[in-house]
This record gives sequence, structure tokens and C-alpha cells, in this order.
Amino acid sequence: MEGQEREKTLQGMLHVPNLKLKLAFEGILVGITTGLCITVLRLCLGFVARNRAKMVDFLQNVPPAYTLLWVGALLLIAMVIAALVRWAPIAGGSGIPQVRGIVLGLEKSTHWARVILVKLLDTSLGIGAGLSMGREGPSVQIGAMTGQGVGNALNNTNLEKRALISSGAGAGLAAAFNAPMAGVMFTMEAIHKNLSAIVMAPTLMACMTTTVLVHWVFGVETVLTIPKMPILPVELLPQVIVLGLVSGLIGVAFNKGSLNIGRFYSLPVFRKPWMKIAFPLLLTIPLTYLLPQILGAGDNIIEAMVDLEGTLGMVLVILLGKFFFTIFSTGSGAPGGSLQPMLVLGSLVGSLYGNLLVQLGLLPEAYRLNMVVFGMAGLFAGSVRAPVTAILLLLEMTGRFYHLVPLGIVTLFAYAAGEIVHDTPIFDAMLERSLKDNPKVKNILEAPEEQMLVEIAVEGGARVEGKTLQEIRLPGRALVVCVRRGDQDMIPQADTVLLGGDYVYLIPNHARLHQLNELFKTKTGE
Repeated sequence: MEGQEREKTLQGMLHVPNLKLKLAFEGILVGITTGLCITVLRLCLGFVARNRAKMVDFLQNVPPAYTLLWVGALLLIAMVIAALVRWAPIAGGSGIPQVRGIVLGLEKSTHWARVILVKLLDTSLGIGAGLSMGREGPSVQIGAMTGQGVGNALNNTNLEKRALISSGAGAGLAAAFNAPMAGVMFTMEAIHKNLSAIVMAPTLMACMTTTVLVHWVFGVETVLTIPKMPILPVELLPQVIVLGLVSGLIGVAFNKGSLNIGRFYSLPVFRKPWMKIAFPLLLTIPLTYLLPQILGAGDNIIEAMVDLEGTLGMVLVILLGKFFFTIFSTGSGAPGGSLQPMLVLGSLVGSLYGNLLVQLGLLPEAYRLNMVVFGMAGLFAGSVRAPVTAILLLLEMTGRFYHLVPLGIVTLFAYAAGEIVHDTPIFDAMLERSLKDNPKVKNILEAPEEQMLVEIAVEGGARVEGKTLQEIRLPGRALVVCVRRGDQDMIPQADTVLLGGDYVYLIPNHARLHQLNELFKTKTGE
């Protein structure tokens, strides 16, 4: 860390209330820029979705010879997407693991504007051509990159930049789904993974600002139009528990498939990156004739499930088709998210489960729609392992806030299902895999080249809890520069005792980041 950077950071830590106020105002700038970018993305995706539907109708009613032109166009799209990803490699895939890597200091993005451009173009091309991906992953990464851009423009310290990157990520999710509180909680649960006071202020401001902007363009209606659902009686809660376990396990299966699809794409036939992207694109040709419902993000499927359309057999076919086509699409390396397809799969699981219970006489017909909505939250929680985000997301997407208790039960048991089978949350697993595949990034785990201030929360039961700084042997000559307890900032002394809930700000020096995390995280198995 350069001397000037170190001095600015330490001055900020000595005046945390002013720092939070400063970051809150900067969060407004992040929210405005993120809202503008996601508005462009949503307009583009709306345009390509409308024209893809027209194209499907056209291709289903023309001679087979047109298929050759279709193949050529898809191969060209694959090459363009791959070329753009090669121009900005960090823009490939979901984008959420990359953002978490940047926040942790494990990855870098020096070309934030380039990433935004590539994400906008490639996401529109991929989903427009029929790939089963969503807008939320790109939205999160675009928001994070706008946060980095604002931080660079304001000449912020590394700590401040990472706070704005986190806030931009939450604003991206908020803008994608008109869900500001879900965006805030997603930042805390999935990106930053602690309730940082420094991150909370800009994130809240960014999410609210970007939601206002998106409402101004697209209206204040919820993303999902859900008819009024009856409140689930207490005697039906056991069915909700089973739905939580089932949807959670299917979320785990989705994680396993997403992580292992790389073995398929490592076959010799996929010699170049564009060939991997071409494979799911070419699959859209037979699917156009056989199962066109599963093409694209899948909003049409959620609408059909909400309308309680489809027989048991048809819903099962669509579920299997969407499941595997999503894995092929997201695993190809094309920019696009998996959260929206998760919600689609969850709606199918809920519809299948509710339909089956109705036929068995275990659920009144009036509550089938409840299972569709609850299934979306369950699969999300089982895969991402962010239960509070799942609850808030579904409440804000549907506007049905009186179903909080059953939603909470579903997400709790879906979360438990993933933990019982020792499954790693999808975005954490993706980040770990990228670190293993990239030796340059892997080395950062051992000793960060660019020193930065790290914020770590002291969890209850951690090795350092109840000990003085003198008693704690920090690895690699790591230096504690500030301890924050509630609203109080303490200059560290040898006799300063660390308590659960404290935030410790330190410079790693030669310490390995995972060693520091082990010290401050809750001890397990002891």
C-alpha cells in the first residue's frame, strides 16, 4: 500500500461517521449510474425477447433450407460473444463470483468500462439468441463495475472502492428485479458476507436510488403479476416443509450440474472458447421445434406456472428441459446469470409439487399457486444459500407480504437441505474453482501484491474472541489499525480485547487471507 493511500485510509478509519456519510452520498452516484446501465440492459433484453418470439414463429413456418442460414447466424453470434469475452475476460460467465473475488481482493478488474460494455452486448446477444440465462448476474457485475468507476473518479481508497463495488452489486440486483431490500441483503449475504456498517450505508442508498430510477422508466409494478393468494393454514405447513427440502435438494443438484459441466466442455471437440458457446446456441434449433418454452430467461414459464397451466407430465418435461439447457448455457462461458433460471426452475418444482399434492388429495386446489411462489424461494435458498435474500426477493417481486411465515419456513428447510449434504453455495464454489484454475489469482491468497485494508467481523466463538491483541498471534506481520465496536472506534492497544460482533480493520502484509479468516470465523468441530 503506498504511503498516501495508507494515510488516507487511516484518516478515514479515525473518522468513521464522516466516512459513512461520505460513502452514503457516493452510493447515490453509484445508484444513478447503475440504474442507467441496467435500464439500457432491460430495454435491450425486452427488444430481443419480443423479436425472438417473432423469429421462432417465422422459423417454424418456413422451409428447412432456412436452417442453414440459422446455423450460420448462431455460429457468428458465438464468435462475437467469445471475441468480446476475450477482450474483457472477467466479463465471462455469471459475474457474481467475479464480483465477490474483487471485493475479497482476490481478483482485479482494471477495465471496468470495458466490462460494462461487454456485459451489455453479450448478455443481449446470448439471451436474444435463446440461451437459458438471466439478467441478474450481469446486472450485479455491471453495478459493481459502476461502483468501481465512481470510486476511481473520486480517487477513493481501496476500502472505499470495495464498499462502492459492493453497493453497486446490490443496486444491480435491485434494478434487475425492482427489489431494493433484496439488493441490500444480497450484498450482505452473498457478496460481502457480513453486515458491515461501512458497506451498509452506500448499499442502501444505491439500491433505493437505482430502484427509483428504474420505477421512473418501467413503472412501479412488481416484476411478477401474482393473483391474490389465500393465506396458508397452519395444518398445511408440513407440506411447506417438504417443499423446502425438495426444492433445496434440487438447488443442490443444480449446483452440482453447473460445476461439473466443465468436464463436458473440456472434451477435445471444444478446442476454442467460441465452440463451447456455439453448442447451446445450436441446441436452440431443435428446441425451437420441440420445446420452445425453455428458450431465453424463462419469464413466460413463470407466467404459465402462475396461471396454473400444464399437466403433471408437461411440467416435468419442461422442468427437465430447462434444468439441463440452463446448465449447458451457463457452463459455456457466455455472459449471463443463473439466478433468474433458478426462479424459473423453482416455479416449476412448486407447480409440480402442488399439482401432485392436489391429485393425491393432500392439498386443496386453492393453494396450488402458493406452492409455485414458495418453490421459487426454496430453490434459490438451496442453491445460493442466502435465505433472507430469497425471502425478500420473492416478497418484493410478488408484492404479497402476508406470506412471510411460510416463505421463511420454505427457505429455512431449503437452506438446511444444502447444509446437510455439505454442498458449497454456488457462487462460492465458482469462485473457488476460478482460483484453482488461475495460478496468478491463486497466489494472491497467499500474499496480496497490492496491500489493502481488510475488514473482518469477529464472529461469536471465533479463536480471537475474548483475547487481547497482545495474546493474538496474527500471521505474516498483519497490522491491526482500528477496532470498531458498535458506534465506537478504538485505536488498537496491546490490552484491547476483541469481542464477538467487533469489526477489525487490518493490513495483511504477508499474511494469507484464508489464515486471517480462520482466526475471526466461528470455530467448528471443537
